[in-house]
Amino acid sequence: MDLRFGDSEPTDEERAAVDALLGPPESSWEGAGRSDADLRWARGGRAARDRRDLLLPGLHALNDRVGWISDGGLDYLCRRLTVPPSEAYGVATFYAMFSVRPRPATVLHVCTDLACAAAGAPKLCEAVEARLGPESGVRVERSPCLGLCERAPAALVVRAGEDAARAVTDGGTPRATAVSAPATPGAVVRAALTPENAPEEPPAALAVPQAPDPGLLLLGRVGTVDPADLDDYRAHGGYTALRRAFALGPAGVIREVTDSGLLGRGGAAFPTGRKWQATASQPDRPHHLVCNADESEPGTFKDRVLMEGDPYA
Repeated sequence: MDLRFGDSEPTDEERAAVDALLGPPESSWEGAGRSDADLRWARGGRAARDRRDLLLPGLHALNDRVGWISDGGLDYLCRRLTVPPSEAYGVATFYAMFSVRPRPATVLHVCTDLACAAAGAPKLCEAVEARLGPESGVRVERSPCLGLCERAPAALVVRAGEDAARAVTDGGTPRATAVSAPATPGAVVRAALTPENAPEEPPAALAVPQAPDPGLLLLGRVGTVDPADLDDYRAHGGYTALRRAFALGPAGVIREVTDSGLLGRGGAAFPTGRKWQATASQPDRPHHLVCNADESEPGTFKDRVLMEGDPYA
């Protein structure tokens, strides 16, 4: 596709999906008909920079409403946010759940990453494709890790539509989704055809066989606390370390982390204390901390369990 603004127009459905998230355009100048020169000028404003964080939700809104992201839909979102199409295209093509090519509204993602492949995912795909067939209206896609390694093989059904897009823009979860894990051909086909009738996922605690063992550190509260109750989290020792950090003060916290020898989990194994010290010494304010909870590598489902079972931690 052209990585500059083109002549493609969004459909009414795509325009409605973006407008549901961003609100109606304040003027026709914001919505369409702008040149690349206009875009470069507009990007300099604070209002434009303050809206760039809505790029990923905007891509979700398009994908979850229509099932894929067309040139016209991407172009309309970029004009609304004053984001260059090349940047948005890079984001849209990075995530396996998005598509910039036409596909049906219902997509069945079957994990074929390491854990699921070892548990029979290739044969599962073949069996499901044979049962569904092209007339079912379901697209079967091989997917990277779905974060369900402990229940391999795993499959995820996503059905696009107005209800799904509205749930995303309202901060909820699309209703037309279903997880099947450990997946069997029959269960996956039923979930793909009627995701709204699929059984609910089991609680996060079931992913921790040794819960509730009081000797656990990271997983000690999973299955014990109500993940939606902040008071329950506090009652089980929540924020104890935060109170101690306030008592130590910024320099004391950095010194303790440095002395502990804590290292990052990336390939560089960078000392955490040195990274925090380098950030603290920067004169620019405010400082921002970005927490990565990536699920794209086999075996990293621990992050999902923590976020579902003990999110305040």
